[in-house]
Amino acid sequence: MKRFFKIFIVVMICILVFATLFMLIFNRGMNQIKKIEIKDIDLSQIKDGEYLGQYANGRWQYMVRVIVSGGKIKSIEILNEKSGFIDMNMYKQVNDEVISRVLKNQSLKVDAVTGATVNTKALLKALENALTK
Repeated sequence: MKRFFKIFIVVMICILVFATLFMLIFNRGMNQIKKIEIKDIDLSQIKDGEYLGQYANGRWQYMVRVIVSGGKIKSIEILNEKSGFIDMNMYKQVNDEVISRVLKNQSLKVDAVTGATVNTKALLKALENALTK
């Protein structure tokens, strides 16, 4: 019985160490992204055309294409299929909501999607990077 408890304790410690390491790696960069400031872009100063931008920090990785015409953002497309090791379909609802808000307001100064502040800011930063090249 003593042997069982020793093995149990060793296994539990291993699980705890693995879980801690996983969470540290999984959330790397989160605090930096939360602090990002998104600049307001004067769309009237952006020439018509297609703009590519990206932003990557930890598991939040976005590559975007922005089409501007007549001083307005006409379309936004996310080009990457994965964000780090996570399939972008996991973020589809959040990304669609952010894109909808940007297109509706014609501004990057939009509210973050509730519960998805980090994803929202990473996507907005990629859009900002596209429009400020």
